Amino acid sequence: MWQFSPPTRFGTKYRDAIVSARNVHLYTHANVCEVEANEGLSAVDGLRVRTLDGNEYRVKARSYVLACCSIQNARLLLASNRRANTGLGNGNDLVGRFFMEHFEMPCGELVLEKPRSTKMKMYLLDYGTTKARGEFSLSPRVQEQYGILNGTASLDPGALGEPVKSTFEFIPPSMLKAIDEWNKGGRHGPIPLIASLPPSALSPPAGPPRIFHVMTRQEQAPNPNSRVTLSTEKDAMGMPRANLDWQFTELDKRSMRTYYKILGQEMGRTEVGRVQLRDWLLSDDRTWPSFLSGGWHHMGTTRMAADPKQGVVDANCRVHGLGNLYVAGSAVYPTAGPANPTLTLVALSLRLSDHLRTKLA
Repeated sequence: MWQFSPPTRFGTKYRDAIVSARNVHLYTHANVCEVEANEGLSAVDGLRVRTLDGNEYRVKARSYVLACCSIQNARLLLASNRRANTGLGNGNDLVGRFFMEHFEMPCGELVLEKPRSTKMKMYLLDYGTTKARGEFSLSPRVQEQYGILNGTASLDPGALGEPVKSTFEFIPPSMLKAIDEWNKGGRHGPIPLIASLPPSALSPPAGPPRIFHVMTRQEQAPNPNSRVTLSTEKDAMGMPRANLDWQFTELDKRSMRTYYKILGQEMGRTEVGRVQLRDWLLSDDRTWPSFLSGGWHHMGTTRMAADPKQGVVDANCRVHGLGNLYVAGSAVYPTAGPANPTLTLVALSLRLSDHLRTKLA
């Protein structure tokens, strides 16, 4: 089961509370360009901050938390290489590695044997309106039995043969309107994108739908070769830009294919219907279609592990070897799971704040 809420812009919702807080100092247009470590590489001494008009400042604190998303956290650590040639926290060449996304892409069609009229519409998704949605998933026992990754499949009523676009290809009209309103207000930043129903579902034929497009949402296997590195090109602040090499494993595609074979077998065994897989999913090789896409969920790059040889941060999100540098957000995920990462990263951030409050008391 999935639960939805309207998109929340944290900067809008919490702005007044932050600005009026006596114990919070908010600096805008302050771009951190380097995390400066001490000579012994045991702690952070300060941050080097630049503005677009050329001014440079230095910030000092007792503890530092990087909360700039998976790609930018890795980029900043790698670029902070004045004392450590390979970057801070990167003694074991792990910073930037294990970048993960959620695969979100159309994989097949479900045709019901006997469509039943029902008032239940738990499979429908109306952006900004839907409160809850049901999707198919395999039990943990079956996942373990077949040795596959975790994932779910959503249903969108439609017609056979009509084009179904992935999340990277399609922006629904409601989102285009939201983006337009956002830009008119002089505001910028990422806009959440969610695949909408196909046109045929907006005016469905009389009676219950019989044909559904099946959309995958699956975790990606942790892969050290899927990584963020530094480019030779620099931005306006003089920092190296980030290169993203998003790579996959045999397990990623095999899990998706196995999932749908099991789903199809169960639909047939129970005489509910039939599942038709897309041709690209039937092949056993590692090739992926041109509409390969994800969920706009960046994870990994500073993964959590008790052993510094296996991860970048410890259980408290502290960078191994640095006594006062922490990472917040989904960059610390060792695995992705199939669900949206936001609630978990907020929970981890709250846990980190409790840890810092106790440490600094």
